[in-house]
Amino acid sequence: MSDADGGSPFEVGEQFLTAPEVAARLHVTAQTVRNWIDQGALPAIRVGRAFRVNPRDVEDLLARTNAAGVRRRSRRGVWESARARIYRDSDSL
Repeated sequence: MSDADGGSPFEVGEQFLTAPEVAARLHVTAQTVRNWIDQGALPAIRVGRAFRVNPRDVEDLLARTNAAGVRRRSRRGVWESARARIYRDSDSL
């Protein structure tokens, strides 16, 4: 259901993670998770002053890092948003 249908973007019974919970799973700091959210690398929903992250989005982030690991020269490019990579790749055409 979407907001346009008058419903909620949340699924009934779906459990979302807080930034500290994501950080604990990935062995990074909560501030690092917030930075990824701000950069667009990790989608999140804002609830009041806090963020909530869908566990599937965390798995997608891990899949992107594993796929990029083969050709990675530095860690910087791993966490940038997919949107930024698309724009950068289209500039080189």
